[in-house]
Amino acid sequence: MPDVQEPIRPVRLGPLALESNLVLAPMHGHTHLAMRLLCRRFGAALAHTPMVTPEALLLGDPKAARVLAAGLLRRPVLRSGNGKAAAAKDESSRFGCEGWTPADRPLSIQLLPADPGALAEAVRLIADHGAADTVDLNFACPSRRTLRSGRGGAILRQPDLAARLVAAAAGAAHLPVTVKLRTAFGSEGGDAGRAFDVARCAEDAGAVAVTLHARSVVQGYSGRADWDAIAEWSARLAVPVFGSGDLRSAEAILEMLTRTGCAGASVARGALGAPWIFRQAIDLARSGTCSPASMAERRLAVLAHFDGLAEEYGEATAVRLMHKLGSYYARGLRGAAKARAAFQAVRSPEALRAEVERWFHD
Repeated sequence: MPDVQEPIRPVRLGPLALESNLVLAPMHGHTHLAMRLLCRRFGAALAHTPMVTPEALLLGDPKAARVLAAGLLRRPVLRSGNGKAAAAKDESSRFGCEGWTPADRPLSIQLLPADPGALAEAVRLIADHGAADTVDLNFACPSRRTLRSGRGGAILRQPDLAARLVAAAAGAAHLPVTVKLRTAFGSEGGDAGRAFDVARCAEDAGAVAVTLHARSVVQGYSGRADWDAIAEWSARLAVPVFGSGDLRSAEAILEMLTRTGCAGASVARGALGAPWIFRQAIDLARSGTCSPASMAERRLAVLAHFDGLAEEYGEATAVRLMHKLGSYYARGLRGAAKARAAFQAVRSPEALRAEVERWFHD
């Protein structure tokens, strides 16, 4: 039966204990260090890197190397809009925490495997570097490029390969292995059963948890997520099942957790432009109510996000990244269309900060 008393609670991924069952899902192009740190400050107990192939890690691809080093990076206290660390410390209470921490842990590196041998080598490399606390195997990605390579969602049609991949990862090092899946590949009658077979094979091969994005691979990100499938998998699998799909608000997170009885929530697009969704879900679970993000909270989040990006990639790249991220943060603003256009037009850090102050004033 669903645990309606404590929907948000500690959970274990094998030997790894998480303070809560709220997770920031891996998102290509979004779950960089700045986003992970921001969501952690609002209450995400685990964060994932964007997915990377084992082969890219082994070959030393620059982008992959950044992922490998993610768990080793350390950052100073994030600055406020005027660059003074003390001001950021003073305002950090608005995030419900004592201060900004540089620790990006516990951290999961998401791998997109196809070959058990390469996967095992990559997991050993991650473990040797101490770069992560767990690895997540992506058997869910619906992109055409990924599917053509036989990776991601294509693995749902190959339960034997899925089992060999999980076994290779689990046997390579001490790191706990989790798996991300979808409900089916397509709409064929046997696809749902085949996807569950992959989950069962992964469990038997050593996976300590499963994340179920409750859509088929063919659906991509369209249509409604099938939360009933999350409930069914949660009841039938022995390992924890994290639900994902249509988690766009604190209310949706709590509803999914209580309705399905799943072990936790993996929040993806719902956190884009709204990292405070984790704080709101925690407040809602504790008190039955949650407050919307204040303008001060939103302003500090946008500036902290930009500062983190600037420190990691340089200011010029951070400004370009904020063109899209600013559009996410503009959602719900009065005059949101104008705000989006303004963020997309900025070309300097000074202009970016000016637009933030303009649109997120008290």
